[in-house]
Amino acid sequence: MKITVAGGTGYAGSAIALEASKRGHQVTVLCRKITSDRIQNVEYIVTDIESIDVKLSGVDVVIGALSPRGDNAGKLARIYHKLSRKVAEAGARLVLVGGFSCLRRTAGAPRMLEVEDFPADTPYDIISEAKENLQVLYRLLEDTTGVDWLFVSPALEFSAWSPGSDIGHYRIGDDVALFNEDGKSAISGIDYARAVMDEIENPTRHRAHIGVAY
Repeated sequence: MKITVAGGTGYAGSAIALEASKRGHQVTVLCRKITSDRIQNVEYIVTDIESIDVKLSGVDVVIGALSPRGDNAGKLARIYHKLSRKVAEAGARLVLVGGFSCLRRTAGAPRMLEVEDFPADTPYDIISEAKENLQVLYRLLEDTTGVDWLFVSPALEFSAWSPGSDIGHYRIGDDVALFNEDGKSAISGIDYARAVMDEIENPTRHRAHIGVAY
């Protein structure tokens, strides 16, 4: 398949781009600047992500792995809304990297960010990023373009600062947060990427929100 990854130089995006390339897909990464650790056989295109001025004709899947920080802060919901229209016009599938707090504790319960408070010492940027991810999901749930979207929330422990291990397996919990028997919610970048690519290659859910964890 032809796969385009917007934000493919970040933690989640680069893991997905690498996994997709390993599986033999034709991968293009959209980024603001090219990093030194480029993935072999992956095409990199420097572009203004906010304008998404890239032709998507012939692309099968567009993955959004943009972080709601830096230049994207306060803009992510708008950027993805614009991207969803372009993806729908191209007849492609849209897969977005979501946030943990967009998940529910139990089926049918409110999303965590809607009813739970962050610990008092939580940095403001973490809170604002979580809220922006939820706005992205809200817009998807109200989407009228008909785009085939998937919003994939990683576990609570998921970042470049907590990379985890290559376990080789994962669980999917629809839009309910997953925890192990010790109450831990975690997923490594590579196992998250596997979950995303498995769903892309063999779709089981459409226009849906899912969570991924060990």
